[in-house]
Amino acid sequence: MAVIEGTIAGLDVGDRHPARIMGVINLSRESFYQRSVAGPNDARSLAARMQEQGADLIDLGAVSTAPGSPRIDLDQERERLFPALKEIVDQLQIPVSVDTQRAIIAEEALNLGASCINDVSGLSDPAMSSVVADHDASLVIMASRLRPGDLLRMDEIISVLGERMRSAEKAGVDWRKVSLDPGVGRWIPEKTPEYDLALLDGFSRLRVLNRPLMAAVSRKSFIGARLGQPDPAQRLCGSLAATAIAVYNGAHIVRTHDISASLEAARLAQAIRGGGPRIDDEVPVEVLDWLGQGLDLREVFQQTGVDPGAWDILSRKGSFRVLLVGNLSSMEAIIVKQEMLARGGDAAIPKMALRCDPKPEEVLIMGTVSQIGGLAKNLRTQPFRLAQVGKAIETALEEIDNPVRYR
Repeated sequence: MAVIEGTIAGLDVGDRHPARIMGVINLSRESFYQRSVAGPNDARSLAARMQEQGADLIDLGAVSTAPGSPRIDLDQERERLFPALKEIVDQLQIPVSVDTQRAIIAEEALNLGASCINDVSGLSDPAMSSVVADHDASLVIMASRLRPGDLLRMDEIISVLGERMRSAEKAGVDWRKVSLDPGVGRWIPEKTPEYDLALLDGFSRLRVLNRPLMAAVSRKSFIGARLGQPDPAQRLCGSLAATAIAVYNGAHIVRTHDISASLEAARLAQAIRGGGPRIDDEVPVEVLDWLGQGLDLREVFQQTGVDPGAWDILSRKGSFRVLLVGNLSSMEAIIVKQEMLARGGDAAIPKMALRCDPKPEEVLIMGTVSQIGGLAKNLRTQPFRLAQVGKAIETALEEIDNPVRYR
């Protein structure tokens, strides 16, 4: 889980790459944002313009999922989609994703040259995963249980996405080609703006799924509801704010109607987020999360009248860290856990480590700065690679405030 890496439509995507910009082209007259609708003869020119503006790939859809949209049958979807898809694939050099919930449409689209399927129904068609696997294509899975976007809370979104991701892999889809979309937007009446705001605020929680994440927030209704902009055409500023927050919180792909502006918002948000603190390729350490910093807490202690003699000790006890340490042997993993337990913290180790599994292990260390600092200090005095592990942990903790992360 340390570094999220994958591919979409042949493009590298993940923590170590720029956020990818996916341009939206709607072939459905029913779309909620009419300016995004392309007629049968306009799709290629719109795709070319998006490519010039910096889009990495195009998402082409022929069925609107806006609330209240009429049902589009199979033949209508085919008639709308395939002529435009064929023109773009034949005349432009940009990867194309197809937004469809039907496996039969997905198969024909992949045969025509599409390289990714974006399924907002969360694989409701039982054949979808097999079709994608047969073509060795990329797949975007949106969080959905019975209807597109019908999940409200982050805990159920994570759970369902995990299930769908594993089912796709079981059907033969290359896990490196799977990306996930939590389903921002009012897909069902119960999904009020508060749910979307909470989802964006907690977007980083989706990292536990260890797959590239897509943010599809462009001009959606929760933006209009909060800013008093009922017309989607007036929601650009809100869209860019939501895009920047999503990227800052970990989105790797931005699905948008507005290429140039979204590209700039994503680049700056990614720069502000910085790279994760890490050091030592042999013993990689990532700081997954942290709460509290020594100097910050000292200021709080001073304001609340705490004895200055206790500031240093309480600062270390009041600052929490979660570290992921990789490439450890079973013996090293067990020693780290024992050392953390002895200090009142803990470490999660793979169950196979207890059986002396020879494969490298990942260990999740959880504790205060005081506890983890004591662990690292003790490891530095021990033989074998333990001294190197201790050094790597100390360096990762120091890197949290290092400006090098933002280069």
